[in-house]
Amino acid sequence: MLTCEYPPLCGGVGDYSAQVASALAAAGDRVTVCTPPQTDPPVRHSGVEVIVLDDVYGARARKAIDRHLDAERSIVLVQYVPTAFGLRGANLPACRWLLRRSRQSQDDVRVVFHEPYFEFGWTPVHQSPLSLVQRSMARVLLRASRQTYLSTDAWRAYLGLPKGSKAPFITIPIPSTVPRCDKPREAQDRRRRYIAPTSRRLIGHFGTYGTHVAPILRSAITTLLREDDRLSVVCTGVGSDAFVKHLASAESSLAPRLQATGRVSTTEAAAVLSACDLLLQPYVDGVTTRRTSVMAGLINARPVVTTSGHLTEAVWSETRAVAMAPAGDVSALVRAVTALLADEGARAALAARGEKTYREHFALQHTIAALRASAEGAAA
Repeated sequence: MLTCEYPPLCGGVGDYSAQVASALAAAGDRVTVCTPPQTDPPVRHSGVEVIVLDDVYGARARKAIDRHLDAERSIVLVQYVPTAFGLRGANLPACRWLLRRSRQSQDDVRVVFHEPYFEFGWTPVHQSPLSLVQRSMARVLLRASRQTYLSTDAWRAYLGLPKGSKAPFITIPIPSTVPRCDKPREAQDRRRRYIAPTSRRLIGHFGTYGTHVAPILRSAITTLLREDDRLSVVCTGVGSDAFVKHLASAESSLAPRLQATGRVSTTEAAAVLSACDLLLQPYVDGVTTRRTSVMAGLINARPVVTTSGHLTEAVWSETRAVAMAPAGDVSALVRAVTALLADEGARAALAARGEKTYREHFALQHTIAALRASAEGAAA
């Protein structure tokens, strides 16, 4: 497995890579993970060998991987995010190296596209050399990949299936990297810690508070807290401290009902999310099956209010696993939250549908089954 990051210090792709590697090993596979340099020693899981490379898939790293692959035949599973694979998101040499290994060494290269390339919305394609390079990188990887996996069906339209690619796409939704909290007392303890004494309901958000999400989230939270003085909000994850500090400084009267956890362990995040009456998870491009922040709410049986956008798949409306408002429509988002907070039965029903949908469509065992089935089929 080639990944751009790995625990202990990592983001969603690293947590996902560790989760998949450990589960594959538990299923009987021999797993070696290659990860770029990091300050702390990597977390070790039973049955998983971790190789820390000398650079981020540069020449030295590729030579080290060459030696490993030349010594032992392996499936090469690439957890691909273009912006995190070195050369400031333009590592076309690494993609060409994988194509060469696929053709000359007959390696079984398989690519998981977490993201295909630089988003159109950041800057027009004709003005962005990086966008063009990353599209070339994606095309090369499609030609190299014996089997291509997508984190969301939405990427099919982005990637197409060019001439010379070897197999149709398989979509494998990204499961929650946060576990289920099965300790009600811990959830109750977190609720007492984060809800204001005057409040009756606690809304949560889990994420990284990036530049695209933060303005929508800030506007929705401000409106909700202004309209209902019995609400409190707890923000969890990297960037939550700065987000809440900024919001509290702009609206000092709301500060007593705003809390942040900062970066916490996955088990602690599960306890905090489980303490909430409802999770508010807006996205500018809409909820998709690659959003682990939504999956964290579903696995913990929390009702989730999110947004539908141009990347949102049909599964969300078909299963009614979440409540959705149009992306960018803060008023509709606030109305959806307010209606659910006023109806305990509706919240419970939404939480139950979300948890059921997670078990049936998104849980880790479905990912492992898809990876192993396609590998066994290729071997046969």
